[in-house]
Amino acid sequence: MSFSTDIRRFYVNASAAVFCLAFAVSAEAQSDVKSVTTTGRAAGTGVKVKDEAKQDAKRNAVKEACGELINVQSQVQDFELKRDRILATAAGYLTDFKVTREWEENGISYCEIFATVSTGKFAVDWKALFEHLKEDVGNPRCVIVILEDNDTEDAKPPVVNGVCQSKMENYFLQHNVNLMDKGVSEGVRNRDVALAAANDDVAALAHRASEFKAEVLVLGRAEARYAGAVELGGRPLHKWDATLNVRVVQADSSQMLASNSYRLTKPVSSTTIGSGDEALVKLVEEVAPRVLYDTAEAWKKRTTAFQVVPVAFEGVSRTDFRKKIVPALLQLRGVQQGDEGVKLREAVNDIVTAEIYWGLDLNLLADSIEDLSVEGLAFAVKEQSGNRIVFKVIAKP
Repeated sequence: MSFSTDIRRFYVNASAAVFCLAFAVSAEAQSDVKSVTTTGRAAGTGVKVKDEAKQDAKRNAVKEACGELINVQSQVQDFELKRDRILATAAGYLTDFKVTREWEENGISYCEIFATVSTGKFAVDWKALFEHLKEDVGNPRCVIVILEDNDTEDAKPPVVNGVCQSKMENYFLQHNVNLMDKGVSEGVRNRDVALAAANDDVAALAHRASEFKAEVLVLGRAEARYAGAVELGGRPLHKWDATLNVRVVQADSSQMLASNSYRLTKPVSSTTIGSGDEALVKLVEEVAPRVLYDTAEAWKKRTTAFQVVPVAFEGVSRTDFRKKIVPALLQLRGVQQGDEGVKLREAVNDIVTAEIYWGLDLNLLADSIEDLSVEGLAFAVKEQSGNRIVFKVIAKP
């Protein structure tokens, strides 16, 4: 075989390889993009509601285009909540879209779009996003503070860091919950924490928890009560009842996520009268699984239902913000958590910083505040980033 023949064969084979590679790349590129037509809806009418319907249509486009991948994950525990949070960033997977139709019917706004979805980008991001949410949503870092009284009828004050707290911490740790470092935990349980717990100062305890990078404060009050005695075989048998009231609090904002009460299914019996500690131990052994479950559920609901948006208002007094602006903000459709949906965090030199619990797109929050109707005040966006908005408050006649 001649050298020229070899060269010719090389070029032929190389050309074929290039063609095959180009075809493969083209096919892969085609498989990474999918076009769909979807419809979104939102209750009400008006410009902002139309935007909500458009956002819903975008999320639906990603759901439809990436449905096969989404369905693979559908058997994962609590998947629905995690999926909703991931799909909140649906616009990032749209390479292009156009509105093909908008209409209103029976007080509902509809938006139909033709969208091109990057299924490949979704596939790459999905696993990382899902794993992050699995950790973030289901396993928050916790601080546990339980004030306990082993006999409500004696004169001794309740204490922190007793048998209830110790056993509850051990249970959480056994189930792979991230507690704050034990060494730090011992240092935190000082007189200030005990005093805050005794005074039911939730804000102070939540602040302390956030200082140590905890997302959740599990704040409990456990009480054992003497329930009387009965004769059994000629000997007195003393009975003790016990209850545990628990509040789950978001550490960085003092937001109450859940409040539950737990009680022994039946009193603890003992031949000795001073058995309050036994009742408390039995109580925690019985209710710890429910406390852990309720804590996780409260956290998951908070992290998937809305986002906490830091919003600054420049040029307004604390008084005007509280009396005029907060009531108007609480009327916005996307504000979550009822009357707790707007939290004033700081007021310095006529600059008020607040946190708004928001369940819709960030641009909708900016638009909604700019359109806010407050007597004597108008609002203009001064800065907006991926998770923060700064408004200039303008006095108007």
